[in-house]
Amino acid sequence: MNHFQDAGMQSSRDWPSDRFESLWQEVVAAAPTGPFTIEQVAAMPVITHPDWGKVPASAWVQITGKLEQRTPMGSVHPDGEEWFVRTSEGNPIAVYVMTQSQYPVGSLVSIIGRDAGTIRLADRQGTLREYPAVIGRPIERSAAREMQVASKAASGGFPVGMIAIFAVIVLIGAWLGVRVMAKRSSAMGASRIRAVADRARQRGGFAVSNSASTSDRPLSSKSENS
Repeated sequence: MNHFQDAGMQSSRDWPSDRFESLWQEVVAAAPTGPFTIEQVAAMPVITHPDWGKVPASAWVQITGKLEQRTPMGSVHPDGEEWFVRTSEGNPIAVYVMTQSQYPVGSLVSIIGRDAGTIRLADRQGTLREYPAVIGRPIERSAAREMQVASKAASGGFPVGMIAIFAVIVLIGAWLGVRVMAKRSSAMGASRIRAVADRARQRGGFAVSNSASTSDRPLSSKSENS
């Protein structure tokens, strides 16, 4: 039997409790037709990296990790499943979702849901352990990919602001490169024009001197005889 511990009341009891059902309905109301869209997520006050010891009761949280286990909730909630998702920090999270058959075990999933406190479950050795519990829905895959890329950019040592500055530097460098190439091209063109002009002047001078020397020469002997 699962024992659901209410984060607000700090009391253990079998679930589903009234609070569990209330959180379930809140998730259904927030995303009534299926996975959360990026527009819905953007409008929600979501805690993206929850510190489970400090998360306010019933806060909206985001969970991203590997789906390790899926179990139908049966008569408790015929339209629901219990998932175990292991985050990148290695923490297993119990997530209660409306059935989403397109997510196979082993896939990367992102879920938005209500923090539901902790739940006590027996592990594979039969020892009761407490896990953070979330009641939610997955984020649609295209939106999840965009959010993961943004999260990596922000947490991988390259803040968004630094990326923007780097992009500006690249653009300025490209602009300066074009200006330098244009100046070089202009200078080369001017040099070629001067060289052509110099050759033209040299040829013109030779033609003039040649014609002048011809007019100064005496008539041929044949012309004299005539």
